[in-house]
Amino acid sequence: MIENKSILIVDDHEMFRDSLAFLIKKSFTNTFVDTGESYATLVAKLRSSQSFDVVLIDLNMPGMFGASTFEQLRAEFPRHCLVVVSGINDPEQIYAVMRSGANGYIPKTMSADGLMKALELILSGVSYFPMDLIARHTSTFSGKGETSFNGQVLTAKEMDVIELLVAGHTNKEIGRNEHRGSYGKSAFKTGVSQAWGAQSGTGGAGGVGK
Repeated sequence: MIENKSILIVDDHEMFRDSLAFLIKKSFTNTFVDTGESYATLVAKLRSSQSFDVVLIDLNMPGMFGASTFEQLRAEFPRHCLVVVSGINDPEQIYAVMRSGANGYIPKTMSADGLMKALELILSGVSYFPMDLIARHTSTFSGKGETSFNGQVLTAKEMDVIELLVAGHTNKEIGRNEHRGSYGKSAFKTGVSQAWGAQSGTGGAGGVGK
């Protein structure tokens, strides 16, 4: 059971912000929810002495300019659990925030129940990304067993590793399967790391637990 958490919601859409805060308080016992409406408010709260288990961020609000601003935010606050909650379901944008080290990406188009389940995963230490939307960012070359991901060619095994990461498995969990003949560390460290631009140990892009 998830309880006694502290969550920050920063979104300039007041109705969505208040509705999300209500849902969170209803779903998770004794959970403190703070809110803000701009990038300036977000930064001020993160710089304060208040700690948050999860920070839910809209990419399109005053002072926030999409994935590029998120990247700056991650650089200043590398230890915070930063999750994008957006009405823009563009695979390019999802990929960009994954590369920037987001701990998750929750589409606003999800049902209330789906949104709470995604947040529960994140509060449990597992990153959440919508695999169905990410799949649109790939194109398969028939007969070759290869997939293009953000312009990079990946093997079928490397694509399996991406799916495991997006599903919330950590690097260690994927590595443990190496001796079983499943998803080896080599696949993750080569093609996947290069395609995502991921940096070792950041706990950011693509399903790495907190």
